Order: sequence, then C-alpha cells, then structure tokens
Amino acid sequence: MKKRALSLLPERLSSKSLSAKEVVLPYNEALEVIDFFENEEYLILGWEGWVKTSDGRVGHGSAPQGTVSLENCTVVEAASICRETIRSDKAGWEKDNPESDEELHFCITVRT
Repeated sequence: MKKRALSLLPERLSSKSLSAKEVVLPYNEALEVIDFFENEEYLILGWEGWVKTSDGRVGHGSAPQGTVSLENCTVVEAASICRETIRSDKAGWEKDNPESDEELHFCITVRT
C-alpha cells in the first residue's frame, strides 16, 4: 500500500495542511516541503493552487492552475520547476487579486 505524502512530512509541516489527506500548504511551507521531498528523493508529480476563503471554505477558486505532470522529470528537475512556477504564479495571483481576502495555498503531489 502506498503511503500518503502528508504522512511523510514532519508534523510541524503536516499539521499546517488544509487537507487531512493531501499536502496543501501556504507558500513558505510549500517551498519548504519541496526541499524536503527533493532531499528525501521523492519525485514531485506537480502542484495546483488552492484558496481558503475568509469564511473557511477551501477550493480552487481564483488559485493558479499549477503544473502539468512532471512524472518524466528527475527529482531535481521537478523540484526546480515547482519552486519556479509556485513563485511566479503566486506573484501573478497577488497582482491579479490585490484586494482578495483569500489565502493562497499549494497542493503538492508526489510519487510515494
């Protein structure tokens, strides 16, 4: 049976996930998780944006779409692509949504 990616993380990171099943973290923690998965040699398959609204609802809403599948990349390539695209998509989202009260998060999927 495959392990859930969330269970691989240190508790201080997994406890911040918006989901009990998936890795869905704020920006800084998402970048930290990318480093963690790269160091542990887990292939990141991609990411997608999630938002949390002021009333606590969670979904895709105005969030960036994320990456296509990175399954043909190396661990290092996939981690680098995720870092770069998360940084640029976060900046674009903030520019496009300056008055938003939503909190941007990133759902990161890995091969376990």
